[in-house]
Amino acid sequence: MPSNLTIIIPTLTNTPGLLSELKTLKNFPLIVIDNAPTPGKRLACSRHSRCLYLPQKTNQGFARAINLAVPHVQTDWICILNDDIQFLAQLPFNQLISLAEQNNWSAISPLLTKQSGEIENLGYRVLPQGRVELVYSSQEPLDGLTAACLVIKTAVFRALDGFDGRFFAYLEDVDLFLRFKKAGYQFGVANNIRVIHNHMTTSGKMNNFKAKMDFKNWLFVIIKNWSIRELFLNFPAIFVERLRNLSGLAKATWKSYGARTLYIFPRDLLWVSYKLITFPFLHS
Repeated sequence: MPSNLTIIIPTLTNTPGLLSELKTLKNFPLIVIDNAPTPGKRLACSRHSRCLYLPQKTNQGFARAINLAVPHVQTDWICILNDDIQFLAQLPFNQLISLAEQNNWSAISPLLTKQSGEIENLGYRVLPQGRVELVYSSQEPLDGLTAACLVIKTAVFRALDGFDGRFFAYLEDVDLFLRFKKAGYQFGVANNIRVIHNHMTTSGKMNNFKAKMDFKNWLFVIIKNWSIRELFLNFPAIFVERLRNLSGLAKATWKSYGARTLYIFPRDLLWVSYKLITFPFLHS
């Protein structure tokens, strides 16, 4: 068991996933940030001798939840862990940290797979129009790692001021790794270490939530990380890609709400507009 690692688990409604991880990780220091506290989750965490349970009065989202946990960390490394990750026979943390230290990486991820064993991705490239292209081959370059099971140096995460809480959920890892690379840090994937990612266990039940976050947060990513020159050169492609996001939001809204889309879709667009206008003034 690595003594220099703290595992941070943000959770909302996936109680079975959280309980499974509490059992599997019984010997590790944990911080559970509960965005929808229940007596059952509180009790389960209290039975874990090394678990700090942080219930939230309101849903803080993924990004801000992680940031709230980090001040309590006293170890050299953090593992940011979704509550929908399943570990195989052996827990990978010693190997991950050892491999990262050997390669001078400040962040590392195991290989994420689906239940079928199919590779979910190794990471992603960020394209100029504001879209990620998932990478499946270790021969291809990466711009970032998925934060589903991300081991990162505590000092580096703090130096980067953590996630930007304005993202709430989705694409906060893209923003983090754009800043991570710009600061000169290196990262990698442990291709021989696999974990199962039961993708969208929570957001898959939240109607058009992911489509709405994607539309808003790609605008945030671009505003924060693209230079004026990049915006000018890529504006037509950026515009078309945002129309695709908008179309995806309309389709997801119709699928979730049917005829109610006629007032829910305009309401969501007004909400996104408000977030964009207030974005520079909100605390990250």
